Amino acid sequence: MKTLKIIVFLTICLCLKSISAYRIFEIDGVKTILALENETISVECKADIYMAYCGFVHPSGKRFSGLDQNTGRCLIKINATNADSGLWKCHIGGTSIGLEIMQVINVRIVNHVAAVQKNVTGRHGKPVTLACTTAKGFTPIRYCRFEPPNGVPFSINPDITDMNAILNRYYYPRNMSLDRGDCAVTIRKLKYEDVGLWTCGAGLDDRKEHTDVISLEVEGFYTMSKASATGIASGVIGSLIFLSALGFIVWKKRRFLGSVTIPRETPELVEEHELERLSGDISAQPHSSLRSEGLPRIVVQSPSPASGSTMQ
Repeated sequence: MKTLKIIVFLTICLCLKSISAYRIFEIDGVKTILALENETISVECKADIYMAYCGFVHPSGKRFSGLDQNTGRCLIKINATNADSGLWKCHIGGTSIGLEIMQVINVRIVNHVAAVQKNVTGRHGKPVTLACTTAKGFTPIRYCRFEPPNGVPFSINPDITDMNAILNRYYYPRNMSLDRGDCAVTIRKLKYEDVGLWTCGAGLDDRKEHTDVISLEVEGFYTMSKASATGIASGVIGSLIFLSALGFIVWKKRRFLGSVTIPRETPELVEEHELERLSGDISAQPHSSLRSEGLPRIVVQSPSPASGSTMQ
């Protein structure tokens, strides 16, 4: 009976340990550790050689020796905090002189549910998978849901397959499981409207919904947009330069042909000029002409002598 109690106690301890254990994923050749705040984790590098030495470089730049002489493993145990988040690097040296083995480990301090990859890039028209998971070991989740950047939110589970996809686009990946703590969705054909922030939500036994955000991008989308914007800007600048050059040529041509604007005379100046012309014309004419044209002619005749009559 006592032995049975010990076995039960050890089983409970192991279950509790598995529930509180951190999660490890291999993504594009990089090991990713998802851990809770103040959780004790082991940052470990592995190699198929006899290790003569190994060391770690903390994200802050600090260096630690990592070779365990008893087990021959290259690891370091830490009580993980936010200061430990980031890329850890390890270097392993063998018995032979030469190049070292280098590995990178990504440590992330997360909440109870976290995105496996915070940033995902897919190809247009190809399938892509977004996944969140529980950070407390293989904790089952009650439901899984997603909020796309453009569209209606939806819930999903393993019953939604490629054959009965939601909106003929979204289905649950075959290699995932709600019982293992996986909240995931596969987009059948990636579109540009899928670009943006996706929110995953999972319900745990605490009756709360825990969420995280995944940034989804389409390969070459921002490059294409930037190139289009650059082309438009170049076209506008080119048009402005052409119009400026055309205006300059027209201005130079008018100046060369002598097209000068003559200012309009004021009434006072016009009257003054007319008087000057009039006085000049009068002074140039002889006085006889002035008299003959300006005064009437008077003819005076003397009386004729008497013809032969005599007065008496």
